[in-house]
Amino acid sequence: MDRWERTQVWAPLAALGAMAIGVALIPLREATSASNLAFVFMAFTIVMAELGGALAALVAALVSAMSLNFFLTEPYLTLAISKTDDLIAFVALAACGLIAAAFGSRRARWSRAAGRAHEEITLLRGLVDQVRGRAALDRVIGDLARVFGLGAIVLRDASGRVVAVTPPEAGTSSRPEAEITLESPLPASATVHRFGSRGLRLPEGGGRLRLETNRGPMELDLWEGDPRGLDIDQWRTLQIAVAILELRLPRAPV
Repeated sequence: MDRWERTQVWAPLAALGAMAIGVALIPLREATSASNLAFVFMAFTIVMAELGGALAALVAALVSAMSLNFFLTEPYLTLAISKTDDLIAFVALAACGLIAAAFGSRRARWSRAAGRAHEEITLLRGLVDQVRGRAALDRVIGDLARVFGLGAIVLRDASGRVVAVTPPEAGTSSRPEAEITLESPLPASATVHRFGSRGLRLPEGGGRLRLETNRGPMELDLWEGDPRGLDIDQWRTLQIAVAILELRLPRAPV
């Protein structure tokens, strides 16, 4: 289940759960103050932050505050608050819930970054094994495209002949006009650069990366597949991956 699908599931559950808790606590509203009952909603918000992410936690925090106000503070079944203590409990619950949502969002970002870093390290290890085992070039660049979210990769020799390609239909694509380097995905001649939510994006028509091999220059054509772009860490990992790929390229006969 990806991030968007998880949000679609957990955000409605967070809202329904917060309302259900308010109804379930109605028998206790005469026995204790609303500030004590607020801890139940707080625990629920923390659970939603862990299971459903930032949006689910935010929904849980807001609906919990309204549920506490509507079901458990006088006058009941209205959003009005007559007691100062109940008002403080309402504000404190909303504030703590939003804090829990913020920390849940940060933890989710760290988790995604760690997962992406693990996948990239696994790719580099796999590339090293493929170079040692002389794996097919189509398989090697296929792994590059998958991990870095690239739409297509074409490896050409000095004459422009396609040596390896992924996906296969990309072999008929025209060569990109913009030339990029390992140091930067930005074409030197460009005056306007493209950015996504993650970072720098490849040129709109793809980028040509020049490789120096023992058999002369070769060309790696890259097209983006994810409009979010690549962050600095991803681009550096791609640099290392391309350097490993160069070790797999055909060598000149001795």
